[in-house]
Amino acid sequence: MTGGGASGDPDALRILVATDNHLGVHEKDQVRKDDAFITFREIFEIAKREKVDAVFLGGDLFDVNKPSRETMVRTMEILREYCLNDDPVQLEVLSDQAVNFPRRGCVNYEDPNYNVGLPVFMIHGNHDDPAGGENLSALDLLATCNLVNYFGKHTLSGGGAGKIKLKPVLMQKGRTRLALYGLGYIRDARLHQMFSVKGNVEWARPENTEATALTSWFNMMLIHQNRVSHTPKNAISERYLPSWLDLVVWGHEHECLVEPTDFGDFHVSQPGSSVATSLVEGEAKQKKIMLLEVKADPEAPNEAPFWRATPINLETTRPFKYRHVSLMELARLPVDEGGLGENWAPPDAAADVDGPAERRAGRRPPAAAHEAWVRDALEKNVHEMIDDALAPFRAAHRDGSGPGTEAPLPLIRLRVDYTGGFGTINAQRFGQKFVGKVANPDDVVQFHKSAARRRKEEGAAAEAERARAAAEEETIGNPVMADQRRIENLVSANLAKGLQLLSENDLSNALDDFVNRDPSAISRLVERRMKETQALVDQEAAADVESDEEMTEHIRKAVAESVARAAPTERAAAAAAAEA
Repeated sequence: MTGGGASGDPDALRILVATDNHLGVHEKDQVRKDDAFITFREIFEIAKREKVDAVFLGGDLFDVNKPSRETMVRTMEILREYCLNDDPVQLEVLSDQAVNFPRRGCVNYEDPNYNVGLPVFMIHGNHDDPAGGENLSALDLLATCNLVNYFGKHTLSGGGAGKIKLKPVLMQKGRTRLALYGLGYIRDARLHQMFSVKGNVEWARPENTEATALTSWFNMMLIHQNRVSHTPKNAISERYLPSWLDLVVWGHEHECLVEPTDFGDFHVSQPGSSVATSLVEGEAKQKKIMLLEVKADPEAPNEAPFWRATPINLETTRPFKYRHVSLMELARLPVDEGGLGENWAPPDAAADVDGPAERRAGRRPPAAAHEAWVRDALEKNVHEMIDDALAPFRAAHRDGSGPGTEAPLPLIRLRVDYTGGFGTINAQRFGQKFVGKVANPDDVVQFHKSAARRRKEEGAAAEAERARAAAEEETIGNPVMADQRRIENLVSANLAKGLQLLSENDLSNALDDFVNRDPSAISRLVERRMKETQALVDQEAAADVESDEEMTEHIRKAVAESVARAAPTERAAAAAAAEA
């Protein structure tokens, strides 16, 4: 991109992009409760410093579907401070605003009752998605208060999986045009099914005229879905997206991969979360946001515009260090390096078992024989990680600047492979030694056995069981997916065989809604299925039904058809099976 970096350029469109802010996360943790808000404020400080035209947020602004009053008030205070002012907004929305923003009917900075100087455009994620009979979310409250422009909420139409049509927010600054598509979170399995059936997902394009050629638009999309495939149907592949897109900003995944990467004809940016919500390796990377600059070609304004994306580090995020260690590898080190010596050898597999014969003989179990060494080795690693985490802060304050500024307590996660006859130690008791030194003393260490060891110990265990265990481990750090998987397992194990009016997928989704979003989800599902079934009975039953047996048969067929409509289509199921 040439000449687009100056904020005073009338054709240079500058946008700050972030995702997964998770405001309100760890609200009951006195050490970490402010982390998300501190970084959220930094994001808007950067927006102010860079003099951007707008801020785009890619979902999961809030950590829970029903944020507390404290979280709502603190969020609104930050948005009011940075968004409501007399600064001129040079963006013009060209599309039908009543379609883009159906509840308000117009973009917030065109409301004559408010002075909006920094517009925010956002979609919802899986943590703050709409629910209930009116299909509302906490984001609707912010939009009603004229603080944000909430779009990308789609009402599913049609039978089976449903249909959606994505209509962009068309905006222009000078001669630069941007078509912004938004797709707020829809359950991955259902969206996967919709994408698998041709015509279920439609894309509206800007009109191609002499004055505004179709090629002159920069096509950008905000999406909030699983990108990493945990199971074949619980993720959305980039291949489902149209090739004419220029840039896709992917929310939901917390690992920061903000630099745009090629995917065929378009680029994908994954900014990741702005706050660490779980202690997994992907969260330990430097947190970043993206400054997007778009500018029309001054010599050929009807051709594709220039653009560039610049990552910006977030400086207020809490330091987080993640390390994986193997006790077996540590034990093989020389004694003077903290190991058990080169002559040490792991015991037989049988030594892992603290059997009753061993206890009767009064012998110490091999797993506990090196407990003191294990504790010392882990303490040494944790102290090293604390020093590494605080090194940048100490370097920045080496000259004594910032009096009164204390180093933040870091997040530390030591993942320990105890394969080789070693035992575990009490993680909470171990963490008490680091109270006042780390932000998460209760879960500093996490023990596990290597996959190779597990396979050896399982012997002839079923492959399906190993896959299930691996899938369960992948849900670590993704509480929503873990809850959904538990619900699916509960329905499958206990209820699926007895279901008649509802499908297994129906009940699983309704239970997820009931637990996380909407207390009336199950009753509304039953009522909807009853009405559908009654309508089918009315359609199919002949007026001259003469016996109870004939009516019972009509009802049975209606119930079966209703359940079939709610289940995945054969075509979608075949596509999913082929992908698997």
